[in-house]
Amino acid sequence: MKKTLIFLTIFLSTLFNTSAQEVIDGVIDLSKVDLKNNAVALNGEWEFYWKELVTPDSVDFYVKDYYRFPKLWNGGITRNGQELTAQGYATYRVKVILPPKIPQLAISLGESYNAYLLYYDGFEIGKNGKVGKSLETSVPDWMPQVIPVARFQNSIELIIQVSNFRHTKGGVREPIMIGDRKVLNAKRDFDFSYDFLLSGSLIMGGLFFLGLFMFGQHERSVLFFALFCLTFSYRMIGSGEYAIHALYPNMSWDLIIRAEYLALFIPCGIFTIYSYLLYPEDSKKTILLGFSVISAIFSLLSLFAPTVVFTKLVEPFFILVIVAIFYLIYVYWIAYKRNRTGAQYAFASTGIVFMVAVYLISVYLTPVQENTFLTFIGFILFFFFQSLILSYRFAHSLKKAKDAAESASKAKTDFLSTISHEIRTPLNAVVGISHFLINENPRKDQKESLESLQFSAEHLTALINDILDYNKLESGAIEFEFTEVNLKTLSAKIIKAHSALAKEKGLILDLELDEKMHPLVLADQTRIYQVLNNLINNALKFTSKGYVKLKTTLISEDERIQTVRTEVLDSGIGIPYDKQKLIFERFTQAGSSTTREFGGTGLGLAIIRKILNMVGSEIYVKSEPGSGTIFWFDLSFKKVLHEEVDQAEQEEADSNIIVGKKILLVEDNQMNIMVAEKFLKKWELRVEVAHNGKEGVEMMQENKYDLVLMDLQMPIMDGYKATRKIRTFDEKTPIIALTASALLKVRQDVIAAGMNDYITKPFDPNELKRKIASYIKYQ
Repeated sequence: MKKTLIFLTIFLSTLFNTSAQEVIDGVIDLSKVDLKNNAVALNGEWEFYWKELVTPDSVDFYVKDYYRFPKLWNGGITRNGQELTAQGYATYRVKVILPPKIPQLAISLGESYNAYLLYYDGFEIGKNGKVGKSLETSVPDWMPQVIPVARFQNSIELIIQVSNFRHTKGGVREPIMIGDRKVLNAKRDFDFSYDFLLSGSLIMGGLFFLGLFMFGQHERSVLFFALFCLTFSYRMIGSGEYAIHALYPNMSWDLIIRAEYLALFIPCGIFTIYSYLLYPEDSKKTILLGFSVISAIFSLLSLFAPTVVFTKLVEPFFILVIVAIFYLIYVYWIAYKRNRTGAQYAFASTGIVFMVAVYLISVYLTPVQENTFLTFIGFILFFFFQSLILSYRFAHSLKKAKDAAESASKAKTDFLSTISHEIRTPLNAVVGISHFLINENPRKDQKESLESLQFSAEHLTALINDILDYNKLESGAIEFEFTEVNLKTLSAKIIKAHSALAKEKGLILDLELDEKMHPLVLADQTRIYQVLNNLINNALKFTSKGYVKLKTTLISEDERIQTVRTEVLDSGIGIPYDKQKLIFERFTQAGSSTTREFGGTGLGLAIIRKILNMVGSEIYVKSEPGSGTIFWFDLSFKKVLHEEVDQAEQEEADSNIIVGKKILLVEDNQMNIMVAEKFLKKWELRVEVAHNGKEGVEMMQENKYDLVLMDLQMPIMDGYKATRKIRTFDEKTPIIALTASALLKVRQDVIAAGMNDYITKPFDPNELKRKIASYIKYQ
């Protein structure tokens, strides 16, 4: 609690210095001042001895004069007929009358140029460097000190010798203070804390923006702001109170003074480059880079010139700084008027730094004491607004990148939708007609040709589906539709679908099902079929003799859940061990010769892995070259406990439901119309055709239909707009979209437009029949 009160006292004293005591003719009367939790600056007219190094024993032998303390020797002032110059030496003396009751005392010494020796009641108690009468005999040093002292009588005498031969300024710049030891120590700690906090903040900010540049978008403005923060951070601890001395008290004065000036010249040059990089279109390159060149020249002089030379550069440099700030305010204002990103923050920050700069310059050039709280707030606000500029610009660039990515994604989606439509539309005719002709009892030689045609068309469809599916899986735009599935029936269908190819290659295609497995489960039949179809198709593709087997094994179960391991085994060419991880990458096969010899996109296993990962499973492989391959995965299913509906009975019921029903087919492609009509009429449905959306709307207004099959991409009026118009006067008639796009967004748009369902071209006739029956049934 006491420490808190002391810090509060110091904080308030930095804002309001109410002490009215002054040194008059070398004496200051503090007899009525309460020094407890207080400290007083010994400002005023001290005894002054120019060109003399007076000691306590010899002070009475010299002619006294008076001079303001603290005050520099510059300015052409004369004392006793002698002009005071920056390079020289002198002695000051003051008598302090103390109050009757005092706490433990201490004396605080600030910045002087640039060596001193302090006597207290005749005893030497403190020094900085070595006081001398020439360049050779004096040694400069800067080290603010708080020196504890004892009281022996009612008054004390202070004598301080000062010498300077290496700096452009001479004399004493900051006051000597006397008061409560705890207060003076707390003030020193407070000043150091302020310096270290600000310096540390700049270092952390600089490192943050440096990392942002290195691992972000490599904007040069971010790099130069990081360099500005890092270089200017030293100035916070390498000037003023010289807090760095607390860490490194034995640092060379020459090194310290050069580093101090470098920490002024270099950051200012960097900041002007940074400002130009922020708004190059609104600023003159020659002006800002010209200032940076001047800063670089001043920096070189600080490195190599004598200290008495480069310390003269501060005042002209301050003029350049004020001019540069005025110009930056103008630049940022122009940028703000032109709606440049973050210009409002740049304008505000420059206004703040202008006020801070004017204040600090006045402190440097005059005896005005710095209010550390005000400068701290000023710098914090300046760096806060500068950080806002870069953060705002970074967020803006991220938004632009996000918008560009979304635009690219939309373009990709639109392209995939268009190319899907353009490819699937003719494929729909090829697959549909071949399927229809095969069921029309063709001759044996015709059937073989038709089956080859159908296989090629379905193979091309599978390749297109692989590419589209992978893009959907990559973007997460895929949905799982869980319905009742008979695992045994599904497995048998998959084996039956591949039996012709196995027979053609002379392979044994076997199915081994675990009898303990509950057959009816909730699952996504399409995705399971896709996974197993890809695995078996691969096994058949890479096996020239022997067998391919699909095997299921019950791993575990309880009343509601069962876990089944599914394996696909073959006696094919096998996979080298070093390729077994690569085969799950997209567009990757075991070797380039594999693609040439066996074909394929290299997407199948990548799709399988992504599908299984999305339902919490993983696919594994075990293989040796020449010894075959085993792929397996485990899936958990929720059991369906009621009895399964007979599929044949269901199909017969569907056929009975739809007989004689009236269908409106809205389609512009003649081949698609022909294919659809063949199947619909075969199922004894009555079909009427509209060749575009506008015709479809008109026919719906004039007639009553049991169901509408609606194409999406048509001239005059597309399927979406037609459906919306229909829904304004007919909300009940089911509308099923016939879409050539498998993209999730298209499917979402279909439902949003008011359609009930969709089917993808080339369509499976059985699926189309099933959907027509399901919607007509509930009419």
